[in-house]
Amino acid sequence: MKRHSAAEARAVPLRFHTQGSDGLYVPIPFLFVTERMCDEIVAERELILGMAQAAALPRQRRLFARYDPRRSAAAFHAFLGLFAGEPEK
Repeated sequence: MKRHSAAEARAVPLRFHTQGSDGLYVPIPFLFVTERMCDEIVAERELILGMAQAAALPRQRRLFARYDPRRSAAAFHAFLGLFAGEPEK
């Protein structure tokens, strides 16, 4: 896995995470997560984990584990299903 430098990390604007004072990236909470957003969040997390220092990697993974974008996307999909009409026969 390629490790990105800090300069490369700054060059890539992150849309779904902010960097905390401890250097770890914190997920931005969203009420609704579409499937596309979920894919983009997961890709952004892979980038963040790829550029994380080895010492911070376990803490970063635990922080990401607290918020699962797949679960939020599934909840949003279920919410949309409440408004889907009955299929016509």
